[in-house]
Amino acid sequence: MTKQFKYLSYAFLILILQSCSVIDTKSSQHLDSKKTWALLPFQNHTTTPRAGEKIESIVSTLLYTRGIQQLENYPVQNNSSSFPELDDRHLQKRALDWAKQNHIHYAVTGSVEEWRYKSGVGGEPVVGLSIRIIEINSGRTVWSATGARTGWSSESLTGTTQKLIRELLSSIDLSND
Repeated sequence: MTKQFKYLSYAFLILILQSCSVIDTKSSQHLDSKKTWALLPFQNHTTTPRAGEKIESIVSTLLYTRGIQQLENYPVQNNSSSFPELDDRHLQKRALDWAKQNHIHYAVTGSVEEWRYKSGVGGEPVVGLSIRIIEINSGRTVWSATGARTGWSSESLTGTTQKLIRELLSSIDLSND
């Protein structure tokens, strides 16, 4: 009886832990880590200001740890006489044009769907995002992933996000050609 209860408890615990995140990925080829890569703006579909920029920072660091050494950031337009770009799709299009002009091979971009703490006593961190890699010359998406994760009430939102992004990026098939 005790042994069966132990196995049932383990199965239940695994089921609970797996229900904390959802991940889907799709890759169509090996990607060369030695080519030139660019990090483009992420669309922010949350109510949290600058959530896309926070995701970009984490993605950039984790891509570097995966071996992508030539990662350029899309230059921020700092024109004091104009308002900041509020149309995320227009900003992404301009960033793609910039990548083409600068002979970038791969561009990393995506969107943030959720970035917050749940309200209530527990206040668990919740993050949902999509990442895609575009081959600039062809315009094709060569890798994409989407995921959502809920952390424990004692975890930070950034820590939960970092775990999700690390898990998503681990599915990129990188080569060092």
